[in-house]
Amino acid sequence: MGFDQKGSTVFCVKHGKSGQWDVSEEGFDKPLASFDSPEDAKKYANDLARTQEGSSVKIID
Repeated sequence: MGFDQKGSTVFCVKHGKSGQWDVSEEGFDKPLASFDSPEDAKKYANDLARTQEGSSVKIID
């Protein structure tokens, strides 16, 4: 899992190679999900982070 310095999961939203917006755990290449819009990707990442205490979301432009 992608962890920050406190051991919490970090979910990353970034523009993927396929042209879609990918959500992945920091440190992993394979996306958990891909979306056509950055808004949908951010919502999904935030929803994931809410399910795991102390998790965060990082947006990579």
